[in-house]
Amino acid sequence: MKKYADEGKFAAPRWLVYPQLSAWTIGWRMGYGEDYALNEPPRPREFGKLFPQPRNWLFNPRKSKFNKFLAFAYMWSEDGLPKYSQISENHVEVNDFITIDSEGQFDHDSFTFDSIEHMVLFSKYASFGKCDRDVTYEELKEGFELSQEELNEWEIFKYTVCLNASYYKIMQDNDLKEKLLATGDMTLIYVSDDEWGGDDNLFGFALMELRDEIRRLCENEDLIDWEYTRYLQMKDPYENNNVPQRDINDRQSPEYRVIETTFENASRYVRDVNLDSKFVDKYEIGQIIQEKAFVDASDRIGGMITSHRYLILSGYMADFSSFEKGTNWGLQVAKNGSRFKVVDIYTVGDKTQILLLQLPEGFEEVFENRTDVEEEFIERERENFEKDLKKEIIEELASDLWLKRCEFPLGMNDEGEFF
Repeated sequence: MKKYADEGKFAAPRWLVYPQLSAWTIGWRMGYGEDYALNEPPRPREFGKLFPQPRNWLFNPRKSKFNKFLAFAYMWSEDGLPKYSQISENHVEVNDFITIDSEGQFDHDSFTFDSIEHMVLFSKYASFGKCDRDVTYEELKEGFELSQEELNEWEIFKYTVCLNASYYKIMQDNDLKEKLLATGDMTLIYVSDDEWGGDDNLFGFALMELRDEIRRLCENEDLIDWEYTRYLQMKDPYENNNVPQRDINDRQSPEYRVIETTFENASRYVRDVNLDSKFVDKYEIGQIIQEKAFVDASDRIGGMITSHRYLILSGYMADFSSFEKGTNWGLQVAKNGSRFKVVDIYTVGDKTQILLLQLPEGFEEVFENRTDVEEEFIERERENFEKDLKKEIIEELASDLWLKRCEFPLGMNDEGEFF
């Protein structure tokens, strides 16, 4: 095995090395997936263009219009609708080489399925708590009763689940992959009496969309040095007591998971204040500050009467609102000594929002670098800020008593010196 790739070639991307693993599985943080992820060499910028990520890896539930997702419903598009919907005269039946219930095991993360239908049915019933992961394929085929509301929800996601099941099945079977690609650009139809064939032809359309995706993913497969790739698969990333470092934006890294979880579990709190420019100019995006005092904020978010707003994202605020005596501030408090990261500073007209993330204790170093997760939340909170400015002023949060509590700048003394 070679320890270096041939000139002009690359180690394979993860999704082609282990096509059974999703983007979010713990398999990239344990076992063979982790070893390969740690052994991967630095990727040049051109790598992402030559080897684009699968569409189901790009799925981001935070940016989706849906609030809930079923098992294996990693969306390929915003609405989850089929890419194709018309059957042309130039078509071919796929039943000769694949059906939705074709036997042949394949893996997906920690699951093993006997057919595409097996994975689809598991999603259909397990997503609604009708069975556990030990349910057999035969039991799934017999079916479980779903309410009308559950059936309506299944209708939204069933095509996407079928699309992903087809992806994991065929990406792990080179023979099936070649047969699918050999159909060229012809319309694919699935002959069956169920919802997957007939006029709906959902399975046929899923295979057509998958065919496009396989071409996209494998267009430059000739540039992969598979011998070097196998070396990276077998190499011990910890040999010679080496402690490998992972890219902070690697979604499978523990650091990324800490950052992502911190943002996702955070609620929004506001602390409005009139800040002198000498204090505001001290803040820099990416800076980590510590506040010595307790930090008062409110979970009531309205318009602004002040010049500046600290928008605090936090999962660690203590709710003191029940102890208020008629003030109705929605009082939330961060304990003294809390650390915050300055994520963004955004000005609209004469109003400025300073976006802070309260950091979990002991993990401050993880947040020193800027990440993709932050970019998503910056975009979201800028939009929220513009909407908040149009809201009515909350009278209690415009009172002299509240503004007096919040008048000092966070992370620095009255002279503008950081603690």
